[in-house]
Amino acid sequence: MAAALRCLYAPYGRAMKTATDRAAETIEAAEIMFAEEMGATLDLSPAAKMALIVKIAAAIEAAVTEEKQKLT
Repeated sequence: MAAALRCLYAPYGRAMKTATDRAAETIEAAEIMFAEEMGATLDLSPAAKMALIVKIAAAIEAAVTEEKQKLT
């Protein structure tokens, strides 16, 4: 519970993270978790796991860019 409260209230002198910052961190964590799980399932090497993370990130960025273009 205390950790959750620390996330909500930034220490004095530090700026709080924006919703976009938190979303980006969450997406990055999900990419890594997915790659780790898939890597373990498929018995991928560390280099192959990193390549998977890069491909996932590129796919997400492409999807975000596409959605932004639809909104403009």
